Amino acid sequence: MRNCYTRLCLIALLSWKISICSAQSINIDSLITPSSLKALVQTLAADSFQGRLTGTKMAADAATLISEAFQKAGAMPIAGNDGYLMPFDVPLSARFNFAQPYKMKSFNVVAALAGKRKAKELVIFSAHYDHIGTLSHTLQHKMPENGNPEDGDDIYNGANDNASGISALIHLAQYFAKHPQRERTILFIAFSGEEEGLLGSRILAEAFNPKVVTAMVNMDMIGRPRNGKNKHPFITGFNQSNLAKILNKQLHNRGPQYGKKYFEPDPFQEDNLYRRSDNFPFAVKGMVAHTIMTSAPNDQYYHSLNDEWEQLDYDYLAEVVKAIALATTGLANGSDNPKSN
Repeated sequence: MRNCYTRLCLIALLSWKISICSAQSINIDSLITPSSLKALVQTLAADSFQGRLTGTKMAADAATLISEAFQKAGAMPIAGNDGYLMPFDVPLSARFNFAQPYKMKSFNVVAALAGKRKAKELVIFSAHYDHIGTLSHTLQHKMPENGNPEDGDDIYNGANDNASGISALIHLAQYFAKHPQRERTILFIAFSGEEEGLLGSRILAEAFNPKVVTAMVNMDMIGRPRNGKNKHPFITGFNQSNLAKILNKQLHNRGPQYGKKYFEPDPFQEDNLYRRSDNFPFAVKGMVAHTIMTSAPNDQYYHSLNDEWEQLDYDYLAEVVKAIALATTGLANGSDNPKSN
């Protein structure tokens, strides 16, 4: 297992054999659309995936689907003989009613777009694809039900948490695959095990040399605004680096309609969101790593049976994903160099 993740570092830094797309124009409005985002959310949040509980066959099926989407986008595998899938062991100590061995496998999904002039410098986009399963197979620490699910509904579909982030991740892969000025190498990581204590990101963070990671942009619960009055995304750990300032400046330059301060500081400091998402294991190692969110941690559908695809605002999601794409262009083309504070 350790050798697998060591191999990730070596492949990422020494032996890139990934074709680089020729320069071409990008029509962001045709690449990132409400309907295409909705289609991916609907698929990942379908009942057939049974809430994507880490280590289950349904979660593994979701990982395979994400791999196929990365491949279709033009992002390539870098995980050696395992293709896009990087396995890790999952303890079952936090589970109810599982008549299975103490450990089972789960998978992070990793894909890459090779850079050019600064190919050994890495930019990471990420989101977690796991959720909390079903009423009978779930986590010990799941939240009380705050939604209004239909009678007989027993599946935590996880549309906002976090099919929304995975849909964004795949669309960003599609966008940057066509980017004519992709100087840095971009990694796209779909984590598993987030709901059980950042399991996948804690393991994978150990594979990276912090000195070559320019920044990590994680996405979680971006399918609904926190309320009707404030629809701005917020960045956890806002003051831990100057990344938020860089993103706002780049976005205003490329999309003035978003304003100068589209990405706001985290208004929920007491909820400790910076430490609760997959950015944190990377931040602990000294990397500039933050999570972009739009929904409140006390959102009525958080860990609810009601977190269904119908509850998301896809026009809003499309605007957020386009903003992230535009704001991170400087990371991809090598012009922006964020620093920790």
